[in-house]
Amino acid sequence: MHPKPRLIQLMRYPLKSSAGWSVQSAEVSRRGLVDDRRWMVVDTNHHFMTAREHGSLLTIRAKAGVLGALTLSADGYTECVVGPPDPRAAQSYVQVWSDRSLAHDMGDQAAQWISAVVGQSCRLVYMPDETKRSVSGEAARAGDVVSFADGYPLLLTLKESLDAINEDLEVPVEMGCFRPNVVVAGFEPFSERTWSSVRIGTAEFAVTGPCVRCQMTTRDLVTGRRRADGQPLKMLAKTQRTEQGVVFGINLIPRSSGFLSCGDPVEPSV
Repeated sequence: MHPKPRLIQLMRYPLKSSAGWSVQSAEVSRRGLVDDRRWMVVDTNHHFMTAREHGSLLTIRAKAGVLGALTLSADGYTECVVGPPDPRAAQSYVQVWSDRSLAHDMGDQAAQWISAVVGQSCRLVYMPDETKRSVSGEAARAGDVVSFADGYPLLLTLKESLDAINEDLEVPVEMGCFRPNVVVAGFEPFSERTWSSVRIGTAEFAVTGPCVRCQMTTRDLVTGRRRADGQPLKMLAKTQRTEQGVVFGINLIPRSSGFLSCGDPVEPSV
């Protein structure tokens, strides 16, 4: 018998592709969890950079402060505190997949620090409130927006699904390799794919469908290097392949604002 369905973990990623930041509670906005993926690293062509190609990004720990400051740290580097976004700062269009969005440049100090960690010239940018990056897909409505996340405001995963995967792996993987925002427990493995919507605490979410996974899941969370065994993607390709591709977890769009807290009840609709 499964325990009562509940929210067991919340993760924010203030800087896209950086290490996750575990929190006990978080506010839900139209873009997803507040401060989630509002900062991003771009190359000299203003194109987004991710840990798919630059695994060293995963070694960066980013924490967003209450006044909009961002603290960056990584082993072997002096901590870098980036001030709140200045509305007068230079703006430029940055590219995320096929989307072009206006973003604030966060200055030379942040650029130099990030460039040293990544090993090539790059800049740190911030998505201001006035930038509205639209969500695509059949479940999206007019006015749905997303931060610098790949495509959707939030990602939900099930603890039981991870447990099922790890039963088939010689070396278990952590949930962090799938980079969820919300982790819930109390369900049959992979049953989230049947959901059309879900209520967590007082917040409502539409389910857009399963999340298609990529090589980023094979990155070691500490070193950023690819795992030699290609797991868990290699095994998922055999056991969790759908018409959309190899999947794990589901994408969500907020349908109400509010706060999420670990321990909140989870009530899906199919």
